[in-house]
Amino acid sequence: MTEDIGEFDLISRYLKPLVALPGALALTDDAATIKVPASKQLIMSKDVLVGNVHFFENDLPDLIARKALRTNISDIIAKGAHPYCYALGLCFPGQASEDFIASFAEGLAADQDIYGVSLIGGDTTRSISDLMISVTMFGLAGKRGAVTRLGAGPGEAVYVSGTLGGSAVGLQTLLDRPRFEGLSEVLVSDLQSEYLLPQPPFGLQKMIAAHASASMDISDGLFQDAGHLARASEVTIIIEQEQIPMSTALQLALESDPDLLETALKGGDDYQCLMTIPPDHQALFESDCADAGIMVSLIGKTIARARLPVMLRHHGEVVENLPTGYTHF
Repeated sequence: MTEDIGEFDLISRYLKPLVALPGALALTDDAATIKVPASKQLIMSKDVLVGNVHFFENDLPDLIARKALRTNISDIIAKGAHPYCYALGLCFPGQASEDFIASFAEGLAADQDIYGVSLIGGDTTRSISDLMISVTMFGLAGKRGAVTRLGAGPGEAVYVSGTLGGSAVGLQTLLDRPRFEGLSEVLVSDLQSEYLLPQPPFGLQKMIAAHASASMDISDGLFQDAGHLARASEVTIIIEQEQIPMSTALQLALESDPDLLETALKGGDDYQCLMTIPPDHQALFESDCADAGIMVSLIGKTIARARLPVMLRHHGEVVENLPTGYTHF
């Protein structure tokens, strides 16, 4: 049986232990301070996750917490910065369950250990509808500062980290399980794990800072996000479909149901990085990533700005009616 917990007990019992930086003032004040070393630049990213939009409210609380952190951490990594600390906003529909909070805090603590971040402050309140989680993530960039979407030029290589598309198909297995009856439970579980717990490429921030001309995270689908980068840099990105990296689980699912390809290509929720690398940095970028054990894949190139910001080629032929991506409205 679960018991409800009051706001201040929640903060004292479960959130205060997540504090590590002195500027958090042990969560005893209405504001916090962040000390930034003279050689660093403070980077900020914010995502809001809403129940039944970004996660299911029957998902495990620790996984919800970890996903909330990781969706923001991927943005910081993509800027070539190291995750540092975060502020947390929680809006509960009704009274907060202590069992939920305890598990949620365990998830936060687990990822704080993995990514080297800590809680700096935040707010708790009540929602009139669904659970809402707001994370403001702060990162520290080096002397170069943030690597933005603006720096790509023609003739550069386009890379992505990790694998893409599995999360979107994993979500579909949760929304429409009968469609996937032909797949094994192990395979379905692997796809769902890609959706429930993203794997942002921690450590890649060093290579992005050293080698990338432009970078952003992939959260709303490869083609939509590639379009954002291309427009910002005023180039066109050509993507080779055969070179898009996909997990083994997704490849097996596509063998069973080829129609899932469009979902995989446009669905989003990947939280990997899209980067442009100048030719004179390409070899060192690949070797640095290999040495760090970070998977990156060459998927295309940039050209001078053309009619379309993104072009997809399949076996050398341009694909018409390019898949779009996720939008909230």
